[in-house]
Amino acid sequence: MRRAIGSALALTVACALLSGCAGGLSEEGEALTPEQAEQLANARFQLSTLDAFVVEISVGEADDVEHLAARVTVDPADHVAWGTLSRGPEKLAVDTDIIMSPALYATGDDGAWQAQEWSGEAATLPIVFSLSTDRPENASLLRQSDARFLGTEDDLDVFRLPSEAGDGSAMSRLWLDGNHISRLDTTTGALSIEIDRDADPAPRPDAVDELAQ
Repeated sequence: MRRAIGSALALTVACALLSGCAGGLSEEGEALTPEQAEQLANARFQLSTLDAFVVEISVGEADDVEHLAARVTVDPADHVAWGTLSRGPEKLAVDTDIIMSPALYATGDDGAWQAQEWSGEAATLPIVFSLSTDRPENASLLRQSDARFLGTEDDLDVFRLPSEAGDGSAMSRLWLDGNHISRLDTTTGALSIEIDRDADPAPRPDAVDELAQ
């Protein structure tokens, strides 16, 4: 059974610790037009119509010892994901298998899975479950929020998501190709999630259903 994991605000809240400013697109942005509000309102719902999709996640600076990189397959109906997690500086990173849900974080090697605590940079990883929702968002409410259209770059429409306080403080951006999400990031570059639409979802490990119970 499909169910929503929050609203666009959930993406903003998950990025709250990664705030800052960066150049490139408009910093202030423009209020959403009715067409842009509809485009943004339907983007996460479109992802929920897929059986599974592949994302690449980067958290932190590539040369930082706390850097995380993950390539996971996400099941938007069951809200579980599986794939490979790399820890450490890009050139020295150590890989491990990972299974996760909003409540579960487990790493494994050769099928020996170990539950972990959500902590440090890893606590950002569940944001992937906020990329999809089981119904379109309310376009009218988005127009009334502080969500903004920041411009077009690399042929993608870029939106700043609404902030929880409604004061324009959100630093998370959604990059759309039409109604399709291409990327979620923060303006600091501290978090980036890329949707790989050309990739085939990885086979679902048997342990996913055992661990997610």
